[in-house]
Amino acid sequence: MEPQRRLHLRPALIAWAVACLIALAVAWHFMAETPQAGGPPLEIRWHGNGIILQGEVRDVETQRALAEGAAAWLGGEADQVVDWLDIVPSALPVADAAALAELIRLGQEGWHLQRRPKDGWLAVQSLSDERSAKARALLHAAFGPGVSMELVALP
Repeated sequence: MEPQRRLHLRPALIAWAVACLIALAVAWHFMAETPQAGGPPLEIRWHGNGIILQGEVRDVETQRALAEGAAAWLGGEADQVVDWLDIVPSALPVADAAALAELIRLGQEGWHLQRRPKDGWLAVQSLSDERSAKARALLHAAFGPGVSMELVALP
């Protein structure tokens, strides 16, 4: 290839490489901003020594209600509540924080809740007992009619 022609290809190649880098940076930015990039937007896990609250809530009142519900499940042992909730105004809404706090108090060892943008689930020991029926009603009250929440059996 002629030296002069090689010089004309270099700016085009550089422009193409820069465009690819910009596209990757934009894609990375949007991936980092989506709730799924870091796990479920809201997760609650009940275990013998505590409760883990993780994800995002819109306000301090919701965070406080969930932490208080978890402490009540633990007999007032607030130090056994792992509160990894972030206050993010754009977080998915909780329609009724009191219902979700009541669900936390109702929970049993091993239960696990995950809420995603349009749906979620609560893993329970039995799908048909009275506790699970009450949990189902509290799930629907907590997240509202626009969020499909289902009970699933623990393995």
